[in-house]
Amino acid sequence: MFGIEQKLARTAKRAGLLSGGLLLCLIGAAFLTVAVWFALLPEFGPGVTALIIGGGYLGLGCICLGLGAGGGAAVQPQVPLAAAEAAPAPGATPESPPIVQAFVYGLQTGSKAGQARH
Repeated sequence: MFGIEQKLARTAKRAGLLSGGLLLCLIGAAFLTVAVWFALLPEFGPGVTALIIGGGYLGLGCICLGLGAGGGAAVQPQVPLAAAEAAPAPGATPESPPIVQAFVYGLQTGSKAGQARH
């Protein structure tokens, strides 16, 4: 029972810190938006200033949506360094420098990960 209470307390603390951090970030974004507005207004006027700020937020939002919609591909387990050094990657000769073996291994791993997604 005691372990569950500790986990709940840690989770509640983490949620509170994340919520507080998000709130502070939103307040900071509001102040920065006003500051950018005042900085751009004399140079461009209200219409272009609104377009610049709106475009910036739209761009950041699209980036966040793109990162969030990544699909959550399965993470491949990492091969320990000793195991990677012991067996050269197929396609690399045993006489190849280690950097070439590492490149071929990474290329094959990336190819397998791409095939697993499709």
